[in-house]
Amino acid sequence: MQKDREGEIAEGFLLAGLGLGATELRRFALLDSLLKERNEALDLTRIESDASIVRKHYVDSVLAGNLVREESGTLLDLGSGAGFPGLPIAITRPGLTLLLAEPRLKKLRFLEEAVGLLGLANVEIYPHKVGPGFDREADAVITRDFLPLCDTLELCRGILKPGKTLYLLKGAGLDRELGDAKGRGLMEGWETLEKTPYAPEAWKTKRFVLRLRRKGGGSLSEGRVRAPKVTEIAPKVTEIASEANPRLRRLLGLLQGRKAKKSGETLLFGRKACSEALANHPGLARALIARNMGELDGLKVPEGAGIILLRPETFPKLDAFGTGPPILLMAVPELNEADLLGPSSGIRLFVPFQDPANVGTIVRTATAVGVRTVLLREAANPFHPKALRASGPLAFGAGLERGPSLAELAGAGIPRLYALSARGRDINGFDPGPGPLNLAMGLEGPGLDGLFPEDGRLSIPMVGDAESLNASAAAAMALAILLPRLRS
Repeated sequence: MQKDREGEIAEGFLLAGLGLGATELRRFALLDSLLKERNEALDLTRIESDASIVRKHYVDSVLAGNLVREESGTLLDLGSGAGFPGLPIAITRPGLTLLLAEPRLKKLRFLEEAVGLLGLANVEIYPHKVGPGFDREADAVITRDFLPLCDTLELCRGILKPGKTLYLLKGAGLDRELGDAKGRGLMEGWETLEKTPYAPEAWKTKRFVLRLRRKGGGSLSEGRVRAPKVTEIAPKVTEIASEANPRLRRLLGLLQGRKAKKSGETLLFGRKACSEALANHPGLARALIARNMGELDGLKVPEGAGIILLRPETFPKLDAFGTGPPILLMAVPELNEADLLGPSSGIRLFVPFQDPANVGTIVRTATAVGVRTVLLREAANPFHPKALRASGPLAFGAGLERGPSLAELAGAGIPRLYALSARGRDINGFDPGPGPLNLAMGLEGPGLDGLFPEDGRLSIPMVGDAESLNASAAAAMALAILLPRLRS
């Protein structure tokens, strides 16, 4: 079995034009085995398929690491998490010293075990959050989708000396983040050296290494390398006294649609919802927000997360739904691109709703009945606080996918694709037949009749003076009608 997995890993690298030596392949196989063994207990990664782990963790890291110009010195992996991109770079670039910065205890313990198991003498672990008190010197910094670009630039300004290099690994949203950074004047302290795409064409996704310069004047070890010991880290407590505080303004910005989507963070309200999120998704937690420490009794702050205390008169400004403390600041998981023509099962629901509450409601419903949800380009942010108010923390584990626009979906040639419309054949008489079914919803207001032929539209009959149904209610009704027929 181990040899089979080594072959799969080697093939994944070869498909990207990379070859591995025997020692490198052996180390990746050991890392792969340990990652799978510890993932459930330590919440290391949400990527589970063997092929995706190889591509998105191992190959992606090595491709980006090959663009690091430094041949020696210390490369700081900022926000290393489960060791990506740091560990793969350490395996393939032995001349570099990798400093893995990660404050969360579970992931630190994994890093310590991995470094020892792989015999990586060129890896050190920094078991703290990197900030103003950072006491190490790095020749370069690399970070993969750890923080929004603006936050990364502000943080690295206090880490890197003038003339040193920052490598940012980003996806398709890089240009938008760059525009935001330029608009806020944050690029003035940095020289842009190059923006290099590195994802193979077969991946059908965009990945870039953005290289910035800070302006200004062997054989596999038979034993285990001794790695730094990890100790429990108390959560950092931040008190915000002024309403002009920049961090408070950023938190308030999460209540707005555009800022919430760009920030990579969101707010979850209500003690029950926060408690469930902390239990099921601790790795996404960034901070618990309250008026005093007593309001957090009974809640465990995950390793790496902090506590923010607001003045009693300030807290209501952030408490948009009047639920009271605590409020949970969370990172937003990245949505995978939907494979429109790939294998599917059951019902797949395509949602273009522009009202965050409707998005949240249908995400909750679809997840509860085991239906996959694809958010079309028109759809509101499923992690907007208004959407989460309806879906709760279910959204973070729903496996949501990102799709094209509604018009592009209609023309994609997807088999067994039907649309829910007020003008279509009666859904009660529709026999879905065997096999998976794709169901597209319309936009609130415009609908989708101009995109789908009449025989490709299903309708829920209405009586009396009713002209339409609420979008999320209509989707729930359609699922209730179709699911039993599909399963039979």
